[in-house]
Amino acid sequence: MPIKFKAEASGDLEIELYDVIGFWGTTAKDFSARLKAAKGKNVTLYINSPGGSITDGTAIYNLLKQHNGKVTAHVDGMAASMAGVIAMAASHIIMPENSLIMIHN
Repeated sequence: MPIKFKAEASGDLEIELYDVIGFWGTTAKDFSARLKAAKGKNVTLYINSPGGSITDGTAIYNLLKQHNGKVTAHVDGMAASMAGVIAMAASHIIMPENSLIMIHN
């Protein structure tokens, strides 16, 4: 599976979104099933993605906004296109100086 979910010792959830969004990458269906299993725990989302499907990305964004736990996004490399929109669902975004968010005009 392209998306990696890992429970931390604290019980929080770490998610690595290091792939294309939708189709042959991370789908909203897979993301939803895993996020629901977190049952309101805090989520740390690590992103390095060129973006992808608008419909899958919009659903992932909305799932994160509806999540009861705190969502923190780390842009580890690139959050381009739809991945940049998904990053905006977090209440806190962390970006090293050499990382990139690209949003279409």
